[in-house]
Amino acid sequence: MNATNSLPATGSVLMTVTGALALIVLLMAALAWAARRSGLTRRLNDARGTMTLVATQSLGPRERLVLVDVGEQRLVLGVTATQITCLTAQPRPESVPEAAAPVAAFPQMLEKLRQKYRPGGER
Repeated sequence: MNATNSLPATGSVLMTVTGALALIVLLMAALAWAARRSGLTRRLNDARGTMTLVATQSLGPRERLVLVDVGEQRLVLGVTATQITCLTAQPRPESVPEAAAPVAAFPQMLEKLRQKYRPGGER
């Protein structure tokens, strides 16, 4: 018997391995995309107590003030084009109060505008 007759062709083995690797890489990319779209990665990061951006305020074209939660600390950072400076560090507050006053004032403001521009109303 000839040994070359029992072995598969080298080109077909190479194509099979390449195809299998390409399929594995494609599957990994699809799983990463699905995890990101479903919010799973964000929930996992929040559970570990990682960094969370709370608020940002622009102070100029390249300067801003940033409020960040890191673990149990809340940091106020000054950010410029060349550096980041920690201005203060405080314990992280348990809950942030909601601003309900502007929401309650909107219906009143809308009613005043309706009365003002209603036919026969004050002008």
